[in-house]
Amino acid sequence: MQILTEAVILLLAGSFVGALSGLLGIGGGLMIVPLLTYLLIHFHQVAFDQAMLMAIGTSLAAIIFIGGVSSFFHTKRNNMSWSTATHYIPGVFLGALATAFIIPHLNITFIKHAFIVYTFIAAYEIFKSPKIKSAVQLPSFIFANLYGFTISSISTIIGIGGGTMFVPYFIYHKVNPRLAIGLSSSLGVFIGLGASFGFIKNGLYVSQLPQFSIGYIYLPGLIFIVASSLIFVRLATKWIHQISISSLKKIFACLLILIGLSMLFAG
Repeated sequence: MQILTEAVILLLAGSFVGALSGLLGIGGGLMIVPLLTYLLIHFHQVAFDQAMLMAIGTSLAAIIFIGGVSSFFHTKRNNMSWSTATHYIPGVFLGALATAFIIPHLNITFIKHAFIVYTFIAAYEIFKSPKIKSAVQLPSFIFANLYGFTISSISTIIGIGGGTMFVPYFIYHKVNPRLAIGLSSSLGVFIGLGASFGFIKNGLYVSQLPQFSIGYIYLPGLIFIVASSLIFVRLATKWIHQISISSLKKIFACLLILIGLSMLFAG
């Protein structure tokens, strides 16, 4: 009964995460991490610190598959520019890889509060941003990678695919919101790849982790979340063309505000 309950919860979570990824370009880590932390503590009696690390590691591993499928369907529907994405990939991958190895030594509280402030600023910028123009204004290769490194480092700490930061960033630089969402999905894959190496290595020799874990990645959580999310990713990439650009921007801004408030009141 316990196994069935856990599976149902993970499948439902995966469905919601898949819809968010396809529609808004985010990996859903802000939902996966607290949920998995609770399940690992409640069902498997994992210590809080280890449960948190496993939840973050599993969330980032899931983003490899969710973001990969999302970016595939966005590419099919012309919501993707791989020439733009390649400017950011090296910094994104290295930032996630480096942070995954040093995460036990970082001040998580400071990063958390900095992220909360960022969500409100980003929401404001999206609400007031001018009408999208044809002239996209992106930085040079070096600055693109510096930004990618920073965002992927923060995303690795929190366990997210970076969409809540990449999408506002691309919209601010006058990228069409649909294209910004496709770009965010693709970059999330490289955050997941870089981070997963570190979380597997860090947890390989840790004792008292649940069965079916590889380092700090909990395989049942990964499998159930990914399985249900992939169905809804495909559906959501179709829905995105039925929503106006103005509405997409407002939806994303409101989501940022909700995420910021939830993290703020969570203490």
